[in-house]
Amino acid sequence: MTSTLGRVPTDSPTAGEVITEAQDLVLLWDRAEDWATPRIPPLQVRVLTVLDRQGCMNLTQLSRAVGAIPSSASRLCDRLEAAGLLEREISAGSRREVTLRLSDEGRHRLEAFAEARRRDFAEVLDRMSPQSRDALVAGLRGFGAAAADVGERQRQRA
Repeated sequence: MTSTLGRVPTDSPTAGEVITEAQDLVLLWDRAEDWATPRIPPLQVRVLTVLDRQGCMNLTQLSRAVGAIPSSASRLCDRLEAAGLLEREISAGSRREVTLRLSDEGRHRLEAFAEARRRDFAEVLDRMSPQSRDALVAGLRGFGAAAADVGERQRQRA
C-alpha cells in the first residue's frame, strides 16, 4: 500500500498558492501593531500574546513557546518589563525561578490591537459575499486544526 501522507491532491492549492493568497490577511492582521505608539516589534507582541493565552510561565517555557533561545527571550522580557507590559515575580515553588505574567498595561495593549483588528477585518468581511465568508471561516478552522497537530508533533520531537 502506498502512503499518501505529505502528498497534495492535484486539485488542492499548493503551499505557495496559499501563501500568496494569505498575504493580504497577514498584512491586515499586522496593521493594528503598526499603528501602536510606541511601536512594539512583532516578536514582543508574540511574547505578550503567548503570556495572555498561557497565563504565568517561566522563561524556559516562554522561550520554547516563541522559538527563541532563553538568553534572547530574557532580553525580550527585559524590554517588555521596562515598558511596563510584563511583570516578573519570584516563583512560589522555587526562589531561583522567575514567573512571567502579562501586566495590566500589556493586556490593555493587546486588547487595543484586537479591537483595531476587529474593525479592519469587519470592513473587509462586509465586502465579501456570505458564501465567501463561510468558506473563509471553514478553511481557517481546518488550517488551525492542522497547524495545531503539526505544532504538537514538533513539540513531541523536541
